[in-house]
Amino acid sequence: MTRTTHDTSNDEHEHDSDPMHTALVEHALGIHRNIAACHAHIARGDGVHALTAALMLPCYRAEFRKLVQSLSFAQESELRTALEALHEPA
Repeated sequence: MTRTTHDTSNDEHEHDSDPMHTALVEHALGIHRNIAACHAHIARGDGVHALTAALMLPCYRAEFRKLVQSLSFAQESELRTALEALHEPA
C-alpha cells in the first residue's frame, strides 16, 4: 500500500471527514476479509469452496489493489492501522 506521491492539500483533508472516507476504508477491510477467507478455504481444501476461492482470489486482490490506489493518504493510513490491528496476536 505504498504510493509514489501524497497530496496533502486542504481538499484532501476536507474529504477525509466525509462519510465516504470511512465507507471506502470499510469496503477495503471487507475485501481483505474475503481474501483471507479465500486463503482459508484453499488451505483446508474445502472441495468446491476451495475451487471457488481459487477462482475468486485474483478478483478480490485486483479489487483491493484498485481501491487502495484510490485512497487518500489519511484513508490509506487508517486502513494500514486497521489491518495491523487485525494481524496482531491476541
